[in-house]
This record gives sequence, structure tokens and C-alpha cells, in this order.
Amino acid sequence: MTLNDIIIASLTQLDRGHDAQTLDVWRDKLTRFADEAIADLALVIKPKRTDNVTVKHGVFSVNTLPRQCIKILSVSKDGNPVSFKEGNFSEEIFVPSLANSEHENASVTYIYIPGTLESGTDEPEIPKRYHSLIVCYVIARERGSGEVSLQRGSNIYFEMYEAGKRSIRPHFGGKDNYKLLNRW
Repeated sequence: MTLNDIIIASLTQLDRGHDAQTLDVWRDKLTRFADEAIADLALVIKPKRTDNVTVKHGVFSVNTLPRQCIKILSVSKDGNPVSFKEGNFSEEIFVPSLANSEHENASVTYIYIPGTLESGTDEPEIPKRYHSLIVCYVIARERGSGEVSLQRGSNIYFEMYEAGKRSIRPHFGGKDNYKLLNRW
């Protein structure tokens, strides 16, 4: 679903029109709610991506990654995994094997929070099967922020959202998520 699809589905469920003028009135508020839902779902889904970074004297900042990093899973140089640890500051990562080089490129695989939705054609960076949960969250937040007499209707949407969120399997994915490793 695109942002426009999410807003239109939400407005339809809220018994409001979805003409161009109504979309303009509700776009900012419902977009904020959608972004909140995406960030919340990302904490359960734990989406991964790999990006390149420049390591200077063995250090790089997680702030240079294109998405907000929650957890670094691996760092590799030329396809080979290298060890890493915390740097001197909370946003720094130290790669001991690259400490003697001035500039090196490395690949970082990390769990991230998806970017915010800006345009009406933007799609959330979570799997499509969870997009309907975003609509439930948006409706719940909008109903919960309205009149006291309408707030009662928000609890059912929050319950549907939470039930859908509980059904998400964070380990769903590649073979490395199902591998049993004997550490001893």
C-alpha cells in the first residue's frame, strides 16, 4: 500500500470522504500516525539491510548509515566478516582489523527503523502483508484522539493492531534464522 492508499483506507473506515480536499486536511496527521505504526512494527519485524560505510582509522559512525540503526549484526571487508566493538562514543563502532588504515570501505548489516513516508506514492519499508496493520493503528489513533464519545471505538482497532503485531514472526526469513549453532 502507498501512503495515499493507507490514508484513503483509514478515512473510509472513519466514515469520512476521500476527495482531494479531505486528503489534504488529514494527510499530515494520518501520515504521522502511519510513521509511528511503521516504527513500532519495525521493532517486531526487525528488518535488515546492508550498506557500505567508510572506516577511518578503524572507526565509523552509525549516523552515516542511510537508516536509523537499532543493532549492527555484522561488518565485513571484501566479503569477509571482521570483528567490531563499541567505539569511544555511543554512535561509534570500532573495527580493530582496520585501525591502521586511513580510509577503508566496509559493508555493515544492521537492523533498522524504516524511513518516514513523505510522498503519497511512498510505500512503507516493511513487508506488504503487514500494511493493513498500519491502517488499524491510524484508525485507532485518530478515534482515540477525538471526542470522548468516539474514543470507545478506538479500543477495537488497537486490539486488532496488537493481535496482528503478536502474530508477526521476527525469525521469519533466510536460512541463517533457522540454523542451530553448537557453541560448545
